[in-house]
Amino acid sequence: MKKKDNNSRRNFLLQAGQLLACASAAALVSPASLLAQPVAPNDLGKKAQGKIKFSMYLYTLQDCPTPREKLDIVEICRKTRELGIDGFDFIGNGYNKSWAEIRKITDDFGLKTICYSAGVNKFLSPDLATRKSGLDDFQEILDIAHTLGSGRIMMPQSGSNTGNDSATNRKWMIEGLKDALPIAKSQGIEVTIETHSHVTAPFKCSSDFLEAIAIVPDLRVCFDSGNDFMHGEDPLKGYLDNKDYVTHVHFKDFASGVPGKPGPLAIPGTGVIDLRSILEAMKKQGYNGYINLERGSKDGWEVYREGMKKLGPYIA
Repeated sequence: MKKKDNNSRRNFLLQAGQLLACASAAALVSPASLLAQPVAPNDLGKKAQGKIKFSMYLYTLQDCPTPREKLDIVEICRKTRELGIDGFDFIGNGYNKSWAEIRKITDDFGLKTICYSAGVNKFLSPDLATRKSGLDDFQEILDIAHTLGSGRIMMPQSGSNTGNDSATNRKWMIEGLKDALPIAKSQGIEVTIETHSHVTAPFKCSSDFLEAIAIVPDLRVCFDSGNDFMHGEDPLKGYLDNKDYVTHVHFKDFASGVPGKPGPLAIPGTGVIDLRSILEAMKKQGYNGYINLERGSKDGWEVYREGMKKLGPYIA
């Protein structure tokens, strides 16, 4: 009986998304649909004037040094506000509180969730039925984003458990997104994917995104400087190639190395990646969103304190 209910729900969601995608531009639309109307690529990040901001990425605090299940959300909110940050990016589960409780805490501190990060591995399957079943997982991610008050999700897709190479994983991921993106659009949620560090990731460099966006134009890019560097692409080139579609950013850095051969992680702004030039390009583009700072120290708070000190002057 449960399987039947899931299938009915999945079919309803898919049909709703497909109806929206095919609707006439002259048709009456709901407020939620208006929020989800496509934006001309060159207008992305230029809808309002404002400066680039840093957002607190919970991934950076996990195991640095505190395990996720022991993170104190109230204390994190307090320290985040002390740093002058007003945005959160949550990833995964395991914070010992419901998402509704977390929403109340962040609201009480005047913090907003600017992104919720979670992937759907079923979208990487060559089996159509498996990909369709992933729509239930996808809807759960959208539901969490709604609860947190976020209009964006980011899907970190490694492809590490499929047994396929990057190109094959990308092929099936695009097929999964064909069904998923109309559902997210109908609910006013933007979908981004990052360049992932794993060798089998469906998206490893800027050309991978351009290939996908030609097929699923509502997909947006979460630019990750370090993962671009790891896969052999100059991060500045990677940003410039995708700049019309970048709506969220991760900054990662390395103490040494060259593209394709990175050394140890470094606090963003202290390593070899030319983040200053990337920031200049972002400002020229009119990007006024958020930047997450990733790793580079055993203490996630040090990553933010030192990274903001180094990079702060260039985002003003």
